Amino acid sequence: MELRLGTRIISPGHFAIMTEGPADGTDIAVVAADPEVVRAVRADRWVIAVAPSSEEQAAACVRAGADLLAGDAFAGVAAATGAALLCSAPERAAGVRPDGVLVHVTDPYEAERLAGAGHAVLVDEAEPAVVSVFAWAGARVFRTADVDATRQVLDMVASIIGTRPPAVSRRGLA
Repeated sequence: MELRLGTRIISPGHFAIMTEGPADGTDIAVVAADPEVVRAVRADRWVIAVAPSSEEQAAACVRAGADLLAGDAFAGVAAATGAALLCSAPERAAGVRPDGVLVHVTDPYEAERLAGAGHAVLVDEAEPAVVSVFAWAGARVFRTADVDATRQVLDMVASIIGTRPPAVSRRGLA
């Protein structure tokens, strides 16, 4: 199933990068759960994620333009507003639209199981080799501070699985 975050759609086999704050090469920016900050960043090109501390704050951030709420406690707000939800397990997202559920995992086997069941998976990982394992297992969103290295690994995996052409194609002719 596709993951819909605001106007961005992330299909299986395609990847997105999440960072703290907006940055070049980032698809999803985690910003302060403040409606003014959300409005300021909303004018740019990023999907906006917030980790609010209350349901009222979550609702205010969504009204200001936040696309993704982080935390199991905000499933009700996400369901009521149409925002996406980052949660710890699919069953924590009761009432949230199916294409708006992003599940945070820490184990490649769990990522593969959930991705195989059609769920979108997020991982926190900085090590390129481990990023490739999670990408191969079906994770779609990667939270990292090293955008360039992560993007390079994800592009390589996408080329191997066939969802993007390789950057360079050479034949080994002797």
